[in-house]
Amino acid sequence: MNLTDIQESATLKFSEAANELKKQGKSIISLGLGEPSFQTPSEIVNETIAALKAGHTRYSSTAGIPELRELIAEKLRTENTMQCTAQNIVITPGAKQAIFLALRAILNPEDEIINITPCYVSNIPQIKIAQPSAKIINIDLDKNTHKLDITKIKQSITPKTKAILINSPHNPTGKVFTKEELSNLAKLAKEHNIFIISDEIYEKLIFDSQNPHYSIASFDGMAERTITINGFSKTYSMTGWRLGYCCAPEKIAKIMTLISQHINTNVCTFIQKGACAIKNIPDVYLKNFITQIKTNAQLLNATIKETKNLSLVSPNGSFFGFINISKTNMESDKFCSKLLIDKGVAITPGISFGSNWDDHIRVSLSASTKDFEEGMKRLKEWSEELE
Repeated sequence: MNLTDIQESATLKFSEAANELKKQGKSIISLGLGEPSFQTPSEIVNETIAALKAGHTRYSSTAGIPELRELIAEKLRTENTMQCTAQNIVITPGAKQAIFLALRAILNPEDEIINITPCYVSNIPQIKIAQPSAKIINIDLDKNTHKLDITKIKQSITPKTKAILINSPHNPTGKVFTKEELSNLAKLAKEHNIFIISDEIYEKLIFDSQNPHYSIASFDGMAERTITINGFSKTYSMTGWRLGYCCAPEKIAKIMTLISQHINTNVCTFIQKGACAIKNIPDVYLKNFITQIKTNAQLLNATIKETKNLSLVSPNGSFFGFINISKTNMESDKFCSKLLIDKGVAITPGISFGSNWDDHIRVSLSASTKDFEEGMKRLKEWSEELE
């Protein structure tokens, strides 16, 4: 693989284009980036400052400081009913690197990995970087329901299949995989002795009580074959802090730590110390943000229903909606570019999330309700002009 084949992130590309137009004095509504709109909790900020003043600026364990690893293990046991200890936890500079380390730790040359699409924009590049000769089998979610296509996944498994990469709550569709879907996937993993890499970074951001989050590692027989990816960016609004983690079988966790030794040495020590303050933050602090996301999701649904050439599978988690634009007969990149230039609304083209999703666009629900209302107004106007 030639590294020049790796494309830039479209989410960042359109965000930068929106910022440039803002500098020119144009009215821009940014609905592209997946970033919470609230501030990092003061408990974490204050604990981090205290850690700096206390001199926690030296090297720390590559796997992470013991107190944070213990805290995360306790959280996973209590909230996610996962069987784990601190020995299963590896702290990483962002959940993105946790995914990379997991891929690098388990993939050998010529292995196959099933990747569920549409997917996070970095998934495919990370697989290619981690193991250039690995074969990527992309399996689409059902376009009408966004459910896992268990039949296609089963048909795609071969003796060379090493892992299946999933994400729930899902980016970009907003789908929360059901207990039944995950149970069927777990059954396949056990039957064929393959790993599940489960990205659960949006686990707290669910606004549909009928669809709770389930960690597939908590299912019977799955702890030893699941690598759970999570972090602090979305739940605690710490996107710029770069702090993530994984929970993996101990053997895999040790390999990931060894790789990380030669890449990072360790994650920023005082940031890890600051993150330990999460034990003092009740989940209720997220209530207002989740209400905001839910309100925006309802507005998105209502807006799309009023259009003739757009459609939507209602999201119920994360903070994204994935709009079907197939009736416009426009490629997603062109749609997003013209929407930005003509109406000043920045969103992300679906082609960024998988080659078969050029007929979709992703909108972020994390903007303020005021901005989101204006963005939906402009999107509706643009849709009507296309008609």
